[in-house]
Amino acid sequence: MNETSSEPEDEDEVDYDAPRVAQWVDEDILDEDATEAEYSQAPKNNLTLLETDLSSLPMGTLRRAQKILKVKDISDASDIERESSEDSNEENAASKPEWGTKPRTDINKRKDKHAPMEITSKKPVTRRRTVVNAQTPQMRDPRFLPMTGEFSSQKFNDNYHFLNESHKTELSTLRGNLKRARKLLVTSPRDTRHEREVEIERLELALKKAESTVNKDRRDAVEHEALRAARREERKKQESGKGEWYMKKNEKKELLVRARYDSIAEQGGQRAVKKVIEKKRKKIEQKEKKTRPFEKGGFAQGVSSKRPFDNGYDRNREKRRKLE
Repeated sequence: MNETSSEPEDEDEVDYDAPRVAQWVDEDILDEDATEAEYSQAPKNNLTLLETDLSSLPMGTLRRAQKILKVKDISDASDIERESSEDSNEENAASKPEWGTKPRTDINKRKDKHAPMEITSKKPVTRRRTVVNAQTPQMRDPRFLPMTGEFSSQKFNDNYHFLNESHKTELSTLRGNLKRARKLLVTSPRDTRHEREVEIERLELALKKAESTVNKDRRDAVEHEALRAARREERKKQESGKGEWYMKKNEKKELLVRARYDSIAEQGGQRAVKKVIEKKRKKIEQKEKKTRPFEKGGFAQGVSSKRPFDNGYDRNREKRRKLE
């Protein structure tokens, strides 16, 4: 009641006819207040202008602008995350010690630089497992087992000496068969002549093979006997007080050649030796002729420079034609 009654009393006490007092205000302050009021009204005016402009644009343009703004917002967010992760990594690196005390696990090296670091998981693993290892048969040659002992050429020749005799009997049998086949070829009819000729060719090849086998056996026996004699002689010298001595390759070759020619001379005399030497010389000459290069102006191998190559061309005849 007191408050309500005091209000009209205050209104009655105000004197409207009293003299008025004007307060002076600086013009700069008034200008600043006016600009602040304009700035406060400017965002509202800009928003209204943008709304009116956007309402006049088509929907496709607005959709493209919206997509561009979304991409920009995502890129800005990723940049912020990257910066934050870099800062956190730097902080972790600063907190961790420079040299670690944790033992390093060795990485298995690859066999090849193109090999993968790990086995692929796409390749299925077999379910078969070897519970008991099966004993697979292994091939072995009883001749090279340690229980047979060391190789001895003398024992080998003594044990397999019967092969030389069998080779000789085979050679004599082939000679008799070839002689008989040649006689039958003379009196054979025309329809069986071709078969007899083929049989003779087969026997001739077999005879050559048997002859080379017999000659090799004979040569091996001669060389073995020569080396055995040289060894026996050297052993006697060592018993008398001479030191150890080992035969060189050149000395061994010379000894074997001399023994071979001595055996040929015992069987056929010096004439057989000369025949073998001449045959070997011709063989060497043929090899040298094949490896000889072309001579200057020659078209074939073995063309001599002393005798000119004659192809039917007469130079004097060509000169006479020019004079005429």
